[in-house]
Amino acid sequence: MIKSLVMYFILAVLLLIQAAFSEDFNALLNDALTQAEQESLDRDYIIALRSFNDGLYQMAIHHGLKALKKISSVSQKEDLVYMLSIAYAKTDQRKKLLNLFNRYINSKFSTDTKMRIFVVVNNYFIDKGAYKISRYIKKKAAHLLKTEKQVYDITTPEYQRFDPGINIFKLQEDNLIGWNELYISKENTTIIEIAKKLDLGYDELRIANPHVNPFDVQKGMAVFIPRRRLLPEQNFEFGTIYINLSEKRLYYPLIIDEDAYVITFPVGIGVDDKKSPVGEFKITQKKEHPEWVVPKSIREENPNLPPVVPPGPDNPLGVRAMRLGHTDYLLHGTSKKFGIGMKVSHGCIRMYNSDVIRLFDIVPKGTKVVITEKDYKVYKNHNVYVEIFSLNENDKNQILKLLREKGTNISSHLIEFYGKEKRGYAIPLLP
Repeated sequence: MIKSLVMYFILAVLLLIQAAFSEDFNALLNDALTQAEQESLDRDYIIALRSFNDGLYQMAIHHGLKALKKISSVSQKEDLVYMLSIAYAKTDQRKKLLNLFNRYINSKFSTDTKMRIFVVVNNYFIDKGAYKISRYIKKKAAHLLKTEKQVYDITTPEYQRFDPGINIFKLQEDNLIGWNELYISKENTTIIEIAKKLDLGYDELRIANPHVNPFDVQKGMAVFIPRRRLLPEQNFEFGTIYINLSEKRLYYPLIIDEDAYVITFPVGIGVDDKKSPVGEFKITQKKEHPEWVVPKSIREENPNLPPVVPPGPDNPLGVRAMRLGHTDYLLHGTSKKFGIGMKVSHGCIRMYNSDVIRLFDIVPKGTKVVITEKDYKVYKNHNVYVEIFSLNENDKNQILKLLREKGTNISSHLIEFYGKEKRGYAIPLLP
């Protein structure tokens, strides 16, 4: 309201000085009218986002629909429609939800947005027991469910053991890799089981699916699979391992057969009071089937543990271990069935046994390991990308500052929306 009054005041002043500046007056007047119109448009858009973030879904729907009729930006429309799909599901407006799905599932929206809308709509109707509608939804969105198996022309044998599109990706756009996918559950299961099956971490799959109950994924439900990611360092070095504790993921960029690739795996990290270290290290020791010399601090917690646990199925170091510098911290496998992608260890970096074997075989002693703790990433090439794992007020302000420096201005309410609804993968901020 205050901004609108200011604009009208400006218009009045312009009218008073028309005679003095007649040759520039029409241009000034048009600019002022355009800005006033844009503020009116932005008002509904901002109120919709702010209301949604505050859990006021009916108000978000009201202003979201008004903004949708006026805005021309495709990216803003995509955000509004995705927001509306969630709000309709939250308020049990199934008819409007289905109409929204039918209208936009074959639109020119990005594949990511259509996949996210599909997850909300499909899972809503399955949760309501409307399986016939769910089958209709899957048929309508069949083009989103097709996943083309990637094949890389890698001739070096030790790298042929990695799975294209799962744990090895061609590097694209400087430090961007991968593409997002959908997974349809064939049985009642959990996010933990799905993560293990798809070589993902629990937390990264959970935060990418904020409206999926992680312990109750029903048969036929859809899960959004986040695989489009930015490397933790923009100016990375090939042959260096990068681990970002905030996303619980390891990256290993390499030149293979003269092409740039990134090998990447989920990891488990230290719990809050026994955090994994941050800094630069080198792989100083490699051991197959390592014995575990139990640290004194852990034996004090559990006196029943022996001084040394021999190799075998009960050894928590799993089948391979690599020492980080001259510390007690290891990059190792695990005998535990679950825990990858979580805060579970006393500071060591855990991997699935199948993953650590493949990594162990290609990593030479002396390899540099850079461990960081970044809750978000911002990167610009021909697009600006933002990737968020957790978001507090300071992070939000820092992201907005970085985006402004890169020539992109967006609402703080939109960043907050992304921090709730689009975590765990690289989001292109299109004009």
